[in-house]
Amino acid sequence: MSEQLTDVIQSRAHRTLILLVLALASALPTISLTVANAVLPQMQGDLSASLEEVAWVLTAALVCTAIGVPTSSWFSMRFGRRRSLLVALAVFTVATAMLGAATTLEEVILWRALQGLFGGPIPALCMASLLDLFPKRSHSMALSVWSGGVMLGPILGPPLGGFMAEIYNWKLAFTFLAPFGVLSILLVLASLPESRKFPDLRLDWLGFASLCIGVAAVQIMLDRGNRLDWFESAEIVTWAVIAGFSIYLFAVHSFTTQQPFIDLRIFLDRNYVIGCSCMAISGILTFVPLMLLPNLLAQLRDLPVEIVSYMLIPRGVGYAVGVFVFGRLIRVMDGRAMLALGFAIQAYGFWYLLSFDLSVGPTQVFLGGTILGLGEGVMWTPLASITFLTLSPGLRSYGVPIFQFGRFFASGLGISVAVALLTRSTQVNRAALSENISPFNEQLQFPVFLPAWDPTSLQGLIQIEGELIRQAAMIGYLNDFWALLLLTLTVLPLILLLDKPHRLG
Repeated sequence: MSEQLTDVIQSRAHRTLILLVLALASALPTISLTVANAVLPQMQGDLSASLEEVAWVLTAALVCTAIGVPTSSWFSMRFGRRRSLLVALAVFTVATAMLGAATTLEEVILWRALQGLFGGPIPALCMASLLDLFPKRSHSMALSVWSGGVMLGPILGPPLGGFMAEIYNWKLAFTFLAPFGVLSILLVLASLPESRKFPDLRLDWLGFASLCIGVAAVQIMLDRGNRLDWFESAEIVTWAVIAGFSIYLFAVHSFTTQQPFIDLRIFLDRNYVIGCSCMAISGILTFVPLMLLPNLLAQLRDLPVEIVSYMLIPRGVGYAVGVFVFGRLIRVMDGRAMLALGFAIQAYGFWYLLSFDLSVGPTQVFLGGTILGLGEGVMWTPLASITFLTLSPGLRSYGVPIFQFGRFFASGLGISVAVALLTRSTQVNRAALSENISPFNEQLQFPVFLPAWDPTSLQGLIQIEGELIRQAAMIGYLNDFWALLLLTLTVLPLILLLDKPHRLG
């Protein structure tokens, strides 16, 4: 199939146009997914919703995105990748525009759910089209350009959302994407050829239903677990049971049916399995800092949300440099070495974050973000190229969605674990630090601490308690950075298991 599509696209200009179209289309859902984080407080006030209620705006999009990504494989094979992409873009664009007309929380949740359900498959469909339309020798170049849309979305989404909300309101943060959605539809119609279709391909309803239910249950459990105290809550236990049973049913059914919803032969390719594992870890390393750093700066440094959002932009600059400078070197360098270099740079970035304290300034944040972005950019192109280089073209429609889903699912898991670790670490360290607070502690009797920190007065105790929480929270953030550093280092042994370059080429 890929050879047939490659033959259709002979013009270099035509290929370049398709590459830019796919990059634009892939950027839209990734921006919309993260832009809500920046406008959630304004949305909460405008809709008169509680924090628990407005959190469903995020949960609905995450759950439906998790469902939409793995299901895109069957629809692209049954109806054609071009048609599936057009339908996904059309519904996503309509949902984006309708968010501007939403007046109730229920309407916002509905349109966000449709955004996630139809926006989630777009990057996977675009990536599969790219791998089929470009010859294998051009995959690294094409992936480096296309990845700009996918990876820059999560980085640029929060600052864009904050800027749009500041100049108008939270609705503009979503609706400004609608014209780009219409443009993407027109360009796809004009440039993208249709892939081979399998009209007789039947839908494995049991596999489809069990996968959707399992993925949705896991995502809801991860998203709401920390707010509901995890397995102390009957709701979380219920979601865990549903997720476990559904995923077990999906796995058993997929191994025993003749035509499963997802062809499990993709997991017989060693490079693909290792690549998916690295991609999942990469998702954690990308999204968890995007959650931790803004909260650290807003909570402990009292910086406005808009300023915090702008301070994340250097990470996008570092990523762009990594992709467009190092992405071209994969033709002359060992892809495994570039992959190891990218993760090593990220490890150094997390080690640098360990130098943060309560006086951290913009320069440190800019430098740390740039290092992390550079590492992501360096590792992305070799990771995508190596993962699919040995996978049969006939299995790409199954492989690409799972590759993308692993990154998304792992990022949700990583965020939940990071928040739980931060909360627990803050509590433990607050208790440990409070043991030193006593009227008999001679260090608190120094004039520099009095009268603000006088442990014998109510006002002094309030001031001390506030400082204890700040110090304990800072230690909690540093513990999260330590965990991310160790996770980054665990990837390096996996890279040694990848096929050698002469076998890849």
